[in-house]
Amino acid sequence: MTKSLVNSVQDELGKKVKLSSTVILFIFLAVMVAVFAVLSKDFYSIYNITSMLTNIAFSGIVAGTLTMVMIMGGLDISVGGNIALTSSLVAYLYNLGKAPPTGVIILIGLVLGTVIGSFNGFIITRLDLDPIITTLGTMAITRGMAYVLTKSRSILIFENVVGFIGRGTIAKVPFPLILFILIFAVLTLIMGKSKYGRKVYCIGANREAARLSGINVNKIKFIAYLVSGVAASLSGLILTGQSAVGMPQHATGMELDVITAVLLGGTSLYGGKGSILGTLAGVLILGVLYNGFTMIGFRFVHIRVFQGVILIVVVSLYEIREKKKY
Repeated sequence: MTKSLVNSVQDELGKKVKLSSTVILFIFLAVMVAVFAVLSKDFYSIYNITSMLTNIAFSGIVAGTLTMVMIMGGLDISVGGNIALTSSLVAYLYNLGKAPPTGVIILIGLVLGTVIGSFNGFIITRLDLDPIITTLGTMAITRGMAYVLTKSRSILIFENVVGFIGRGTIAKVPFPLILFILIFAVLTLIMGKSKYGRKVYCIGANREAARLSGINVNKIKFIAYLVSGVAASLSGLILTGQSAVGMPQHATGMELDVITAVLLGGTSLYGGKGSILGTLAGVLILGVLYNGFTMIGFRFVHIRVFQGVILIVVVSLYEIREKKKY
């Protein structure tokens, strides 16, 4: 009996000292920041930090909403095409002879994202098509439409409101970063405290069991894809404001970045597991990685190679840990 009690106490102590994956990721992030600060004296400059956080916000908004989709066992790889088409459409409208008011153009950009997200959600839920095939097709459609709309050219844009969305500040805090923080705060509450969040996890863990328990699976999935579409269009507005140009090449390859960030944060490809805080850690790690390596002289292609290695290693480690549980 005494031995059993001792073992029980040891188990409880082990549980207390065991660090979660999210905590480990944030510790790794802190180590990365310290290393890059030593390797580059300009890493801590105000300009560099502001630029890095703004870039993190741009991709992080998409990664945050994509987390919900992936927790359900889905995937949305149309976000890059969505961003390109939103950027191209907004720039095109601004350059019309009789351009609509600024607020209307911004609203049209967000409506576009809503339509794209709704299209993905409808095809996936109503026609029961594979989300990878569906969103791959949507990516090709939206990217192609961006090229058609712009005639494969970049469209310059000069507008204070969109410029503010991408480059503005409030109390010296970049506006994209404010949006990023607000969206992640809302997503954290939704996934951690709301009925919708619990239903998302249930669907990811066992779709059929969730359906039999009375959950409207199609409705929950449709909403997630819709939100993902709106988030991508919002990022498109941010990118347009930052670059002051609409172009079909915008966000090329961004799908890899956001999916890597979500997987790095601990979300399972099979669904049922993941967290918004974990994705936050993944987004920050990738943002610091890109910025830090650039500051010390690495080329973009080299960083891409390292990103691919990180993705394979991290997913492998998660898979090995999951198998050990059974």
